Amino acid sequence: MLTSDLVRATLRKGQIQPLFIDASHADTRALASSLIDIFERCVGETRDRLDGELAELLGTGTAFLLHRGLAKLLRDRCELETVAPIEPSELRRTVFTAAAASYREEDNGLHPTQRLEGVVTTVCEQMALPRGDFEQTLYGDLKGRQVLTRFKPCDPEELLHRYNSSLAQAVLLRARELTLEITGQTVPRYRALFRKIKFFQLLHRVRKISGGYRIFLDGPLSLFQASSRYGIQMASFLPTLLHFKGWKLEAKLLWGPKRRPCTFELSPDAGLQAFSRLTGQWQPEELIFLKKQWQKLSCDWTVSTDGKLHPLGGQGVLIPDYVFRHDPSGTEVLMEVYGYWNRGSVASRLKVLREHGPPNLILAISRALAPQAEGVEKLEELPGEIYLFRSAPVARQVLKRLRAFE
Repeated sequence: MLTSDLVRATLRKGQIQPLFIDASHADTRALASSLIDIFERCVGETRDRLDGELAELLGTGTAFLLHRGLAKLLRDRCELETVAPIEPSELRRTVFTAAAASYREEDNGLHPTQRLEGVVTTVCEQMALPRGDFEQTLYGDLKGRQVLTRFKPCDPEELLHRYNSSLAQAVLLRARELTLEITGQTVPRYRALFRKIKFFQLLHRVRKISGGYRIFLDGPLSLFQASSRYGIQMASFLPTLLHFKGWKLEAKLLWGPKRRPCTFELSPDAGLQAFSRLTGQWQPEELIFLKKQWQKLSCDWTVSTDGKLHPLGGQGVLIPDYVFRHDPSGTEVLMEVYGYWNRGSVASRLKVLREHGPPNLILAISRALAPQAEGVEKLEELPGEIYLFRSAPVARQVLKRLRAFE
Protein backbone atom coordinates (compact mmCIF):
# COMPACT_ATOMS: atom_id res chain seq x y z
CA MET A 1 0.00 0.00 0.00
CA LEU A 2 1.26 3.51 -0.77
CA THR A 3 2.15 5.89 2.04
CA SER A 4 0.62 9.37 2.25
CA ASP A 5 3.71 11.11 0.84
CA LEU A 6 3.43 9.07 -2.38
CA VAL A 7 -0.22 9.83 -3.17
CA ARG A 8 -0.82 11.46 -6.56
CA ALA A 9 -4.25 13.12 -6.64
CA THR A 10 -5.95 16.40 -7.43
CA LEU A 11 -8.77 18.20 -5.61
CA ARG A 12 -11.33 19.74 -7.95
CA LYS A 13 -14.72 21.14 -6.99
CA GLY A 14 -14.71 19.24 -3.73
CA GLN A 15 -13.82 15.89 -5.31
CA ILE A 16 -10.59 13.93 -5.04
CA GLN A 17 -9.38 12.49 -8.32
CA PRO A 18 -6.48 10.03 -7.99
CA LEU A 19 -4.06 10.22 -10.91
CA PHE A 20 -4.42 6.65 -12.13
CA ILE A 21 -1.94 5.50 -14.75
CA ASP A 22 -2.48 3.79 -18.08
CA ALA A 23 -1.08 0.29 -17.66
CA SER A 24 -0.84 -0.11 -21.44
CA HIS A 25 1.35 2.96 -22.02
CA ALA A 26 4.74 1.93 -23.43
CA ASP A 27 6.86 4.36 -21.38
CA THR A 28 5.15 3.43 -18.13
CA ARG A 29 5.55 -0.29 -18.82
CA ALA A 30 9.22 0.30 -19.62
CA LEU A 31 9.70 2.07 -16.27
CA ALA A 32 7.99 -0.79 -14.43
CA SER A 33 10.12 -3.34 -16.27
CA SER A 34 13.35 -1.49 -15.38
CA LEU A 35 12.39 -1.36 -11.71
CA ILE A 36 11.53 -5.06 -11.62
CA ASP A 37 14.89 -5.88 -13.27
CA ILE A 38 16.74 -3.99 -10.53
CA PHE A 39 15.01 -5.93 -7.76
CA GLU A 40 15.58 -9.26 -9.49
CA ARG A 41 19.24 -8.42 -10.10
CA CYS A 42 19.80 -7.40 -6.47
CA VAL A 43 18.62 -10.66 -4.90
CA GLY A 44 21.57 -11.73 -2.74
CA GLU A 45 22.88 -8.14 -2.53
CA THR A 46 22.68 -5.67 0.37
CA ARG A 47 20.03 -3.03 0.92
CA ASP A 48 22.66 -0.35 0.27
CA ARG A 49 23.34 -1.86 -3.14
CA LEU A 50 19.63 -1.95 -3.95
CA ASP A 51 19.10 1.64 -2.79
CA GLY A 52 22.06 2.77 -4.85
CA GLU A 53 20.72 1.26 -8.06
CA LEU A 54 17.26 2.70 -7.42
CA ALA A 55 18.70 6.15 -6.75
CA GLU A 56 20.59 6.00 -10.03
CA LEU A 57 17.36 5.26 -11.91
CA LEU A 58 14.92 7.41 -9.95
CA GLY A 59 17.09 10.35 -8.98
CA THR A 60 17.09 12.14 -5.64
CA GLY A 61 14.38 14.76 -6.26
CA THR A 62 10.87 14.80 -4.82
CA ALA A 63 8.93 15.07 -8.09
CA PHE A 64 9.10 11.44 -9.08
CA LEU A 65 6.10 10.24 -7.03
CA LEU A 66 5.11 7.62 -9.59
CA HIS A 67 8.64 6.19 -9.72
CA ARG A 68 8.94 6.06 -5.96
CA GLY A 69 5.45 4.65 -5.58
CA LEU A 70 6.23 1.75 -7.91
CA ALA A 71 9.50 1.13 -6.07
CA LYS A 72 7.63 1.12 -2.75
CA LEU A 73 5.22 -1.56 -3.98
CA LEU A 74 8.17 -3.67 -5.14
CA ARG A 75 9.86 -3.27 -1.75
CA ASP A 76 6.71 -4.71 -0.19
CA ARG A 77 7.42 -7.89 -2.18
CA CYS A 78 10.91 -8.24 -0.70
CA GLU A 79 12.37 -10.08 2.25
CA LEU A 80 15.51 -8.49 3.70
CA GLU A 81 17.38 -10.32 6.43
CA THR A 82 20.58 -10.21 8.40
CA VAL A 83 22.81 -12.81 6.76
CA ALA A 84 25.76 -13.74 8.96
CA PRO A 85 27.25 -17.10 10.00
CA ILE A 86 27.71 -15.76 13.54
CA GLU A 87 26.10 -12.96 15.53
CA PRO A 88 27.57 -9.62 14.32
CA SER A 89 27.52 -8.11 17.81
CA GLU A 90 29.52 -11.05 19.15
CA LEU A 91 32.06 -10.69 16.34
CA ARG A 92 32.45 -6.96 17.01
CA ARG A 93 32.98 -7.58 20.72
CA THR A 94 35.68 -10.16 20.02
CA VAL A 95 37.45 -8.03 17.39
CA PHE A 96 37.51 -4.86 19.48
CA THR A 97 38.73 -6.75 22.54
CA ALA A 98 41.52 -8.40 20.53
CA ALA A 99 42.47 -5.08 18.88
CA ALA A 100 42.72 -3.32 22.24
CA ALA A 101 44.91 -6.11 23.59
CA SER A 102 47.13 -5.97 20.49
CA TYR A 103 47.78 -2.25 20.84
CA ARG A 104 48.69 -2.65 24.51
CA GLU A 105 51.48 -5.03 23.55
CA GLU A 106 55.04 -3.82 22.86
CA ASP A 107 55.60 -2.28 19.46
CA ASN A 108 56.90 -5.05 17.20
CA GLY A 109 57.58 -2.74 14.30
CA LEU A 110 54.43 -3.70 12.38
CA HIS A 111 52.47 -1.11 10.48
CA PRO A 112 49.04 -0.48 12.05
CA THR A 113 47.39 -1.95 8.97
CA GLN A 114 49.47 -5.12 9.30
CA ARG A 115 48.71 -5.32 13.00
CA LEU A 116 44.96 -4.96 12.32
CA GLU A 117 45.11 -7.62 9.64
CA GLY A 118 46.79 -9.93 12.13
CA VAL A 119 43.99 -9.31 14.63
CA VAL A 120 41.33 -10.04 12.01
CA THR A 121 43.07 -13.22 10.91
CA THR A 122 43.41 -14.44 14.49
CA VAL A 123 39.74 -13.72 15.30
CA CYS A 124 38.53 -15.45 12.11
CA GLU A 125 40.53 -18.56 12.99
CA GLN A 126 39.30 -18.45 16.59
CA MET A 127 35.61 -18.16 15.52
CA ALA A 128 35.89 -20.46 12.46
CA LEU A 129 34.80 -17.59 10.22
CA PRO A 130 35.96 -17.51 6.58
CA ARG A 131 38.06 -14.41 6.00
CA GLY A 132 35.96 -13.43 3.00
CA ASP A 133 32.84 -13.21 5.19
CA PHE A 134 34.40 -10.94 7.80
CA GLU A 135 33.39 -7.51 6.44
CA GLN A 136 29.76 -8.48 5.77
CA THR A 137 29.42 -10.20 9.14
CA LEU A 138 31.02 -7.44 11.21
CA TYR A 139 28.14 -4.99 10.59
CA GLY A 140 25.65 -7.40 9.05
CA ASP A 141 22.90 -6.36 11.49
CA LEU A 142 22.87 -2.76 10.29
CA LYS A 143 19.92 -1.83 8.09
CA GLY A 144 22.02 -1.01 5.06
CA ARG A 145 23.90 -4.30 5.25
CA GLN A 146 20.78 -6.46 5.32
CA VAL A 147 20.59 -8.82 2.35
CA LEU A 148 17.70 -9.10 -0.12
CA THR A 149 17.06 -12.82 0.27
CA ARG A 150 13.77 -13.11 -1.59
CA PHE A 151 11.80 -11.09 -4.12
CA LYS A 152 8.33 -12.14 -5.23
CA PRO A 153 8.39 -11.47 -8.98
CA CYS A 154 5.61 -9.87 -11.01
CA ASP A 155 5.19 -8.64 -14.55
CA PRO A 156 5.06 -4.91 -15.42
CA GLU A 157 1.31 -4.88 -16.14
CA GLU A 158 0.51 -6.49 -12.79
CA LEU A 159 2.66 -3.91 -11.00
CA LEU A 160 0.93 -1.00 -12.74
CA HIS A 161 -2.55 -2.31 -11.96
CA ARG A 162 -1.55 -2.85 -8.34
CA TYR A 163 -0.28 0.73 -8.25
CA ASN A 164 -3.71 2.08 -9.26
CA SER A 165 -5.45 -0.01 -6.60
CA SER A 166 -2.92 1.07 -3.97
CA LEU A 167 -3.48 4.71 -4.91
CA ALA A 168 -7.23 4.33 -4.28
CA GLN A 169 -6.48 2.56 -0.98
CA ALA A 170 -4.23 5.40 0.15
CA VAL A 171 -7.05 7.91 -0.52
CA LEU A 172 -9.46 5.87 1.64
CA LEU A 173 -7.13 6.24 4.63
CA ARG A 174 -8.60 9.78 4.99
CA ALA A 175 -12.23 8.62 5.00
CA ARG A 176 -14.76 9.86 7.54
CA GLU A 177 -17.45 7.57 6.19
CA LEU A 178 -18.02 5.36 3.19
CA THR A 179 -21.23 4.40 1.43
CA LEU A 180 -21.22 1.30 -0.73
CA GLU A 181 -24.07 0.24 -3.01
CA ILE A 182 -23.89 -3.23 -4.51
CA THR A 183 -26.52 -5.05 -6.57
CA GLY A 184 -27.05 -8.13 -8.69
CA GLN A 185 -24.87 -10.61 -6.79
CA THR A 186 -25.46 -14.26 -6.03
CA VAL A 187 -25.94 -15.38 -2.44
CA PRO A 188 -22.44 -16.94 -2.17
CA ARG A 189 -20.87 -13.70 -3.39
CA TYR A 190 -22.92 -11.57 -0.99
CA ARG A 191 -21.83 -13.96 1.73
CA ALA A 192 -18.19 -13.45 0.73
CA LEU A 193 -18.63 -9.67 0.79
CA PHE A 194 -20.20 -9.50 4.24
CA ARG A 195 -17.72 -11.97 5.65
CA LYS A 196 -14.91 -9.72 4.45
CA ILE A 197 -16.54 -6.71 6.11
CA LYS A 198 -16.70 -8.71 9.30
CA PHE A 199 -13.15 -10.05 8.86
CA PHE A 200 -11.76 -6.51 8.65
CA GLN A 201 -13.84 -5.54 11.72
CA LEU A 202 -15.45 -2.58 9.97
CA LEU A 203 -18.30 -0.75 11.71
CA HIS A 204 -21.23 -0.93 9.35
CA ARG A 205 -24.98 -0.60 8.88
CA VAL A 206 -27.00 -2.25 6.12
CA ARG A 207 -30.09 -1.10 4.25
CA LYS A 208 -31.99 -3.04 1.59
CA ILE A 209 -32.39 -1.27 -1.75
CA SER A 210 -33.81 -2.36 -5.09
CA GLY A 211 -31.75 -5.28 -6.34
CA GLY A 212 -29.16 -5.17 -3.60
CA TYR A 213 -27.89 -3.36 -0.51
CA ARG A 214 -26.58 -0.03 0.65
CA ILE A 215 -23.81 -0.47 3.23
CA PHE A 216 -22.65 2.41 5.44
CA LEU A 217 -19.10 2.01 6.72
CA ASP A 218 -17.61 4.29 9.37
CA GLY A 219 -14.23 5.61 8.30
CA PRO A 220 -11.12 5.93 10.47
CA LEU A 221 -11.57 9.71 10.81
CA SER A 222 -15.12 9.28 12.11
CA LEU A 223 -13.91 7.63 15.30
CA PHE A 224 -13.40 9.59 18.52
CA GLN A 225 -9.67 9.07 18.04
CA ALA A 226 -8.58 8.43 14.47
CA SER A 227 -7.08 4.96 14.33
CA SER A 228 -4.40 4.27 11.73
CA ARG A 229 -5.01 0.55 12.20
CA TYR A 230 -8.71 0.94 11.43
CA GLY A 231 -7.86 3.03 8.39
CA ILE A 232 -5.58 0.31 7.08
CA GLN A 233 -8.36 -2.23 7.67
CA MET A 234 -10.79 -0.15 5.60
CA ALA A 235 -8.25 0.34 2.81
CA SER A 236 -7.45 -3.38 2.85
CA PHE A 237 -11.14 -4.10 2.21
CA LEU A 238 -11.05 -2.35 -1.18
CA PRO A 239 -9.42 -5.25 -3.14
CA THR A 240 -12.42 -7.40 -2.18
CA LEU A 241 -14.73 -5.05 -4.12
CA LEU A 242 -12.65 -5.37 -7.27
CA HIS A 243 -13.92 -8.95 -7.69
CA PHE A 244 -17.50 -7.70 -8.07
CA LYS A 245 -19.56 -5.86 -10.66
CA GLY A 246 -22.54 -3.65 -10.01
CA TRP A 247 -21.09 -1.55 -7.18
CA LYS A 248 -20.33 2.08 -6.55
CA LEU A 249 -18.57 3.68 -3.65
CA GLU A 250 -18.64 7.19 -2.23
CA ALA A 251 -16.32 8.25 0.57
CA LYS A 252 -16.37 11.50 2.52
CA LEU A 253 -12.82 12.59 3.29
CA LEU A 254 -10.82 15.16 5.23
CA TRP A 255 -8.01 16.06 2.83
CA GLY A 256 -4.67 17.74 3.26
CA PRO A 257 -3.04 19.56 6.18
CA LYS A 258 -6.12 21.81 6.50
CA ARG A 259 -8.40 18.73 6.55
CA ARG A 260 -10.72 20.03 3.88
CA PRO A 261 -13.99 18.11 3.49
CA CYS A 262 -14.33 16.47 0.08
CA THR A 263 -15.63 13.31 -1.58
CA PHE A 264 -14.13 10.41 -3.46
CA GLU A 265 -16.19 8.28 -5.85
CA LEU A 266 -15.19 4.93 -7.28
CA SER A 267 -16.83 2.21 -9.38
CA PRO A 268 -15.75 -0.57 -11.77
CA ASP A 269 -15.61 2.12 -14.49
CA ALA A 270 -12.26 3.21 -13.04
CA GLY A 271 -10.77 0.01 -14.46
CA LEU A 272 -9.09 -1.16 -11.25
CA GLN A 273 -8.23 -4.85 -11.34
CA ALA A 274 -8.21 -7.37 -8.52
CA PHE A 275 -4.83 -8.64 -7.44
CA SER A 276 -5.91 -11.02 -4.66
CA ARG A 277 -8.16 -14.05 -4.38
CA LEU A 278 -11.78 -13.67 -3.32
CA THR A 279 -12.19 -15.69 -0.15
CA GLY A 280 -15.31 -16.17 1.96
CA GLN A 281 -17.20 -18.51 -0.39
CA TRP A 282 -15.68 -21.59 1.23
CA GLN A 283 -18.01 -24.02 2.99
CA PRO A 284 -16.77 -26.56 5.52
CA GLU A 285 -17.19 -30.23 4.72
CA GLU A 286 -19.76 -30.57 7.52
CA LEU A 287 -22.21 -28.34 5.63
CA ILE A 288 -21.64 -30.09 2.33
CA PHE A 289 -22.23 -33.45 4.03
CA LEU A 290 -25.68 -32.40 5.33
CA LYS A 291 -26.95 -31.64 1.83
CA LYS A 292 -25.76 -35.07 0.65
CA GLN A 293 -27.54 -36.71 3.59
CA TRP A 294 -30.77 -34.92 2.77
CA GLN A 295 -31.05 -36.62 -0.60
CA LYS A 296 -31.42 -39.97 1.18
CA LEU A 297 -34.41 -38.84 3.25
CA SER A 298 -37.99 -39.38 2.19
CA CYS A 299 -39.86 -36.24 3.26
CA ASP A 300 -41.81 -33.22 2.00
CA TRP A 301 -38.94 -30.80 2.70
CA THR A 302 -36.44 -29.72 0.05
CA VAL A 303 -33.13 -28.02 0.84
CA SER A 304 -31.25 -25.24 -0.94
CA THR A 305 -28.10 -23.22 -0.23
CA ASP A 306 -29.24 -20.21 -2.28
CA GLY A 307 -31.19 -18.33 0.36
CA LYS A 308 -31.96 -14.63 0.28
CA LEU A 309 -30.25 -12.14 2.55
CA HIS A 310 -32.20 -10.96 5.59
CA PRO A 311 -31.27 -7.57 7.12
CA LEU A 312 -30.85 -7.62 10.89
CA GLY A 313 -31.97 -4.19 12.04
CA GLY A 314 -29.08 -2.41 10.35
CA GLN A 315 -26.54 -4.49 12.30
CA GLY A 316 -25.63 -6.82 9.47
CA VAL A 317 -27.43 -9.45 7.46
CA LEU A 318 -28.40 -13.07 7.88
CA ILE A 319 -27.25 -15.22 4.98
CA PRO A 320 -28.61 -18.66 5.89
CA ASP A 321 -26.49 -21.70 5.23
CA TYR A 322 -29.66 -23.60 4.22
CA VAL A 323 -33.21 -22.82 3.21
CA PHE A 324 -35.73 -25.64 3.75
CA ARG A 325 -39.05 -25.54 1.92
CA HIS A 326 -42.12 -27.56 2.82
CA ASP A 327 -43.65 -28.31 -0.58
CA PRO A 328 -47.29 -28.95 0.51
CA SER A 329 -47.62 -25.68 2.43
CA GLY A 330 -44.90 -23.50 0.91
CA THR A 331 -43.41 -22.87 4.37
CA GLU A 332 -39.76 -21.80 4.38
CA VAL A 333 -37.35 -22.30 7.27
CA LEU A 334 -33.87 -20.84 7.44
CA MET A 335 -30.95 -22.57 9.11
CA GLU A 336 -27.66 -21.04 10.23
CA VAL A 337 -24.87 -23.30 11.43
CA TYR A 338 -22.19 -22.37 13.98
CA GLY A 339 -19.31 -24.82 14.03
CA TYR A 340 -15.63 -24.65 14.92
CA TRP A 341 -15.09 -22.24 12.01
CA ASN A 342 -17.20 -19.64 13.87
CA ARG A 343 -15.17 -19.81 17.07
CA GLY A 344 -14.82 -16.34 18.57
CA SER A 345 -17.82 -14.78 16.82
CA VAL A 346 -20.83 -16.80 17.96
CA ALA A 347 -21.58 -14.78 21.12
CA SER A 348 -21.82 -11.39 19.38
CA ARG A 349 -23.79 -12.92 16.53
CA LEU A 350 -26.39 -14.42 18.85
CA LYS A 351 -26.95 -11.05 20.49
CA VAL A 352 -28.00 -9.60 17.14
CA LEU A 353 -30.18 -12.61 16.31
CA ARG A 354 -32.01 -12.40 19.62
CA GLU A 355 -33.14 -8.85 18.79
CA HIS A 356 -33.56 -9.02 15.02
CA GLY A 357 -33.55 -12.69 13.97
CA PRO A 358 -36.54 -14.06 12.02
CA PRO A 359 -38.86 -16.55 13.78
CA ASN A 360 -38.58 -19.16 10.98
CA LEU A 361 -35.01 -19.97 11.95
CA ILE A 362 -33.12 -23.02 13.14
CA LEU A 363 -29.85 -22.26 14.90
CA ALA A 364 -27.53 -25.26 14.74
CA ILE A 365 -24.75 -24.74 17.27
CA SER A 366 -21.80 -27.03 17.94
CA ARG A 367 -21.72 -28.34 21.49
CA ALA A 368 -18.12 -27.13 21.65
CA LEU A 369 -19.40 -23.56 21.23
CA ALA A 370 -22.49 -23.90 23.44
CA PRO A 371 -20.74 -22.77 26.66
CA GLN A 372 -19.48 -19.67 24.85
CA ALA A 373 -22.98 -18.95 23.56
CA GLU A 374 -24.71 -19.60 26.87
CA GLY A 375 -22.25 -17.32 28.64
CA VAL A 376 -23.82 -14.39 26.80
CA GLU A 377 -27.26 -15.55 25.72
CA LYS A 378 -29.96 -17.77 27.17
CA LEU A 379 -30.49 -20.11 24.27
CA GLU A 380 -34.18 -20.48 25.00
CA GLU A 381 -34.66 -16.73 24.44
CA LEU A 382 -33.39 -16.94 20.87
CA PRO A 383 -35.90 -17.01 18.00
CA GLY A 384 -36.85 -20.24 16.29
CA GLU A 385 -35.47 -23.69 17.14
CA ILE A 386 -32.12 -24.56 18.71
CA TYR A 387 -30.20 -27.64 17.61
CA LEU A 388 -27.00 -28.56 19.46
CA PHE A 389 -24.89 -30.98 17.42
CA ARG A 390 -21.66 -32.82 18.17
CA SER A 391 -19.36 -32.99 15.15
CA ALA A 392 -21.75 -32.09 12.30
CA PRO A 393 -25.48 -31.44 11.79
CA VAL A 394 -27.39 -34.70 11.16
CA ALA A 395 -30.13 -34.65 8.54
CA ARG A 396 -32.68 -36.64 10.60
CA GLN A 397 -32.19 -34.36 13.60
CA VAL A 398 -32.75 -31.30 11.43
CA LEU A 399 -35.92 -32.87 9.97
CA LYS A 400 -37.18 -33.50 13.50
CA ARG A 401 -36.97 -29.76 14.23
CA LEU A 402 -38.55 -28.83 10.91
CA ARG A 403 -41.70 -30.72 11.95
CA ALA A 404 -42.44 -27.89 14.41
CA PHE A 405 -42.87 -25.50 11.48
CA GLU A 406 -45.28 -27.65 9.44
